[in-house]
Amino acid sequence: MLGVTLSGGALAQTPPEELAKRTGKAQMAVVEFSPSPNVAVISPEARRQLQASIAFRLMKTNRIHVVDVRHTREASQADLTAVNGASTAAAVRVGKQLRVSYVLTGTVDEYDSKGSATLKIRLVEVATGKVRHADELSHQTTAVMYSGGDAEMKAKVLLPITLKLADTLAAAAL
Repeated sequence: MLGVTLSGGALAQTPPEELAKRTGKAQMAVVEFSPSPNVAVISPEARRQLQASIAFRLMKTNRIHVVDVRHTREASQADLTAVNGASTAAAVRVGKQLRVSYVLTGTVDEYDSKGSATLKIRLVEVATGKVRHADELSHQTTAVMYSGGDAEMKAKVLLPITLKLADTLAAAAL
């Protein structure tokens, strides 16, 4: 037990580039996406679920190690608008605090409970402050939307977006 604890502590102190070499996985933080000004209906709970869903899908690729979203929330919540904003400086600050190589930020640009959503994402490289990947991902379900609630939106609209995002980032040379 002590050996596991000590080795876990050693890994926590390892720079992200070295850890990526050892594990073969990019080290990434996924922040909670901010709603754009024209999106008023996405609840804070739905944004947290989206963050967790993206993190989970990225981890399932076995190519990316994602920092626990609870730690990411603690590091980014106070400055979430800046982290997801046009400048990369706040995302770099969060990435350095979490000791990761990349920070995935984004905005929810459309969230229509009738069955469509659009996310704009940016993958910020912490070492350089440059946007390594940017994309706009949309999905409109053809399935009947009964309630238009968060759970239904997650299953019918956001899941296809998160799967595509995970596939895209796993295929990128990080």
